[in-house]
Amino acid sequence: MGDITTVAEPTEEGYYVIRGQKIFISASDHDAVENVVHLMLARIKGAPPGVKGVSLFAVPKFRPSGNGELVFNDVNIAGLYHKLGYRGSPITQMSMGENNDCRGWLVGEPNKGLAYMFQMMNEQRIDVGLGAAGIASSAYYTALDYCKERPQGRRLSDKDPSKPQVPIIEHPDVKRMLLFQRAIVEGSLSLLFQCAMYADMEIVLTGEEKEKYSLLLDLLTPVAKSYPAEMCILSVSQALQCLGGYGYCDEFPVEQHYRDVRIHPIHEGTTGIQGQDLLGTTARDIPELTSHAEALENAIGSLKQVTAHLLDVATKQSPEVFLADATLYLEFFGIISVAWQWLVQVLSIQKALEAGPSKHESQFYQGKLYTNSPRWRGWPSDSWRLTA
Repeated sequence: MGDITTVAEPTEEGYYVIRGQKIFISASDHDAVENVVHLMLARIKGAPPGVKGVSLFAVPKFRPSGNGELVFNDVNIAGLYHKLGYRGSPITQMSMGENNDCRGWLVGEPNKGLAYMFQMMNEQRIDVGLGAAGIASSAYYTALDYCKERPQGRRLSDKDPSKPQVPIIEHPDVKRMLLFQRAIVEGSLSLLFQCAMYADMEIVLTGEEKEKYSLLLDLLTPVAKSYPAEMCILSVSQALQCLGGYGYCDEFPVEQHYRDVRIHPIHEGTTGIQGQDLLGTTARDIPELTSHAEALENAIGSLKQVTAHLLDVATKQSPEVFLADATLYLEFFGIISVAWQWLVQVLSIQKALEAGPSKHESQFYQGKLYTNSPRWRGWPSDSWRLTA
């Protein structure tokens, strides 16, 4: 951000003349609306170097003229990227001021653009996590329906070839793949809802309580963006696997989900950037959850030890050494955060089951409990073992 070369030159009329280029701009031009207004970072001529000299501007595609009509604002599309997925949203390269007639209006105060932008960016990062979880959820339910209907083979214990084939959902490995998806999707959604609650509390509260939820939201935002973004790729991959060869074909939507979900670890700050940004429970009272609570407590203890170690590295060694494990630390933090969310869900489920739910509700809750069971669950990566 500190190397931005787009410049803004002030005029006596109150607007700025913008010159420069931007790349990978989502939906920067399309026909779904009459006008597109960009919130754009640029450097006012003479501003300090680095991030301290970046300002925020509103730059429309069409601007008001003196007679009340809209005129072209010299915002040109210089290129269109052809993408793996997300093809419904055009991604472009923009060129501003080719004819020295691109006008922008300063948002807020000069040289504070980055702080303003991140007010929006942090919410966007949560939205990225939500988008990934939504895509993985759709892929999961597609796979679930397919596995209920697709007959193939017989139970492993049944050696009689004359018996009819069974739906593949009855095969243990297929169950494992479906439960893996559900654990990621519902764990991700739970963490995102937790962040949404913190965001609401930050708005309605004041003083120390407001500051507490603001700090919690700042801490969890990189995790809420990156855990769903990374893990939902694995989730959708398992959905595709459930469908076999059909999953790889466009006859079913999972192949599109697989293409679409891959962007989430990249846009609105890559996983590596999120990792750099990041740098006791009532479940003990329920006998069935004691082991889960203790496991979570041990994991949090490990997280504290790793955090303390990395802070020690930061004070004694170079920033490059300190940040070398940033992405792995983020993954470690994310797994523990989602484990916490599953334990929170199980506490609610226990209360609901004690209240005597209907048969349908009971099946829903029991499904969640089974999803949370360690009997089947295994992460496909041991990369949480930090090299530090």
